[in-house]
Amino acid sequence: MISQDKTEIITRIRNKLDEIRDLPTLPAVAHEVHCIVTDTNSNMSDLVRVIEGDMALTARILRIANSAYYGVPRKVDNLKMALVILGMQEVNNLVVTITVMRLFPVDSDHTIFDMPRFWKHSAICAELTVGLYEGLRMHPPSSAYITGLLHDVGKLILAQYFFDYYTTSLKTAAEEAISLADSEIKILGVDHGHIGSWLTKRWNIPDEISDAIARHHVRPADTPRFDLSAIVDWADRLFYLTEGRNPNEVTSLLTNDPDWNRWKGAAGFPTNKLVDILFKRLNRCASLINILS
Repeated sequence: MISQDKTEIITRIRNKLDEIRDLPTLPAVAHEVHCIVTDTNSNMSDLVRVIEGDMALTARILRIANSAYYGVPRKVDNLKMALVILGMQEVNNLVVTITVMRLFPVDSDHTIFDMPRFWKHSAICAELTVGLYEGLRMHPPSSAYITGLLHDVGKLILAQYFFDYYTTSLKTAAEEAISLADSEIKILGVDHGHIGSWLTKRWNIPDEISDAIARHHVRPADTPRFDLSAIVDWADRLFYLTEGRNPNEVTSLLTNDPDWNRWKGAAGFPTNKLVDILFKRLNRCASLINILS
């Protein structure tokens, strides 16, 4: 049960989010692109019409389409060709990635928050989320990539609008050797997942994404789950596990991890093959990070 003090903090945060006039809103182009991609009656021409109105976005998409990230064998020199080659869902992922990154520029006053690393973590978690579905031999939902990308957006809100709470949570996590999410719950009564969910709901992001963001650090002790929030949670953990390690080292660490074996055992897929899939995703993502940073 949340204490009265924490209830007051939660209320204060939610009220302030409602009052902040400069709180970023998802650009109209991202909403329009999402609506087109999810509308079975729409076509590629509709997508071209919406995106080409944003010249900077168009240029960025063309640059990414010609990068090693996609490995397209010929030069992509116009938006329609890029959309045909990449596909509508992939373009939707790119548009959300690019537009959300525009919303949160580096704030020199808050040097404690490493924005380049934050976006590196977000982009890699998006790739790992999709890679886990592939390794699990499950078809990823259309929301998988975007959920992985936005899962920590609540940290941005805390760092930019509630900096005292953010630094206190960091300090408590370090002093007590607990996770940042656990520290946030101890200090605030909620973690950054819930705060990110409040923001994405304001953006009219689909509930499937907002709900998974809210729950990605919730780890019930019952039967292992393979829903979107659980996949994102493991993507988040695997980011840190894979950093600076090779596939053999990661496979060995996972093989000896009780949490992983409990989770993996329920799905029955070989760890070494999954790790190979994840590292292919990591290598692919490196070129995208270089372009976006």
